[in-house]
Amino acid sequence: MTTQSTTSQTYPTTILASIQPSMLSQIAKQLKTIQGVTFYAPTTGRFDLAIELKAMAPQQVQDVVNKVRSLTGVTATRTYTPFAGDATAKSVQASDSLALVLLQVNEQAQKVLKSLKQNQHIRNAFAVQGEFDVLATVYGKNTDEIFSAVTKIGELDGVRTSETLLAYRPTWA
Repeated sequence: MTTQSTTSQTYPTTILASIQPSMLSQIAKQLKTIQGVTFYAPTTGRFDLAIELKAMAPQQVQDVVNKVRSLTGVTATRTYTPFAGDATAKSVQASDSLALVLLQVNEQAQKVLKSLKQNQHIRNAFAVQGEFDVLATVYGKNTDEIFSAVTKIGELDGVRTSETLLAYRPTWA
């Protein structure tokens, strides 16, 4: 995968966390006190919680990630800080459903990002480093809209694999 970044723009970081069973409400209370969080939501799939941070300087990201990692009940985290993508987040209603789609691509991430911009249900999409090449946030009025959008993403040219984390009851900071 090859991606070029032409600006020094900062993007929102996403933390995917695994947590101890029955600790969700306690962790949620603690997340409300951490500045820099855009939203957090329990998720389906191999991660228990998705946390999106506001775009900020790298040192601030590191400080917030360390705070999240130190919360009682958080057992593991994966952090994805984008280096390219669509930073213009679309307006999402508090009642909207969300999903995070993690993609591995066969070609340049920029081509997949360009294709994702055509989907009206993409809130944002970014090239990231690590296990996945692209992280996209999908929104819709209900899960049917989410599933329709996710199906279209999986069919895009250049997408090798996709993993979807359905985020339920997102809490916006």
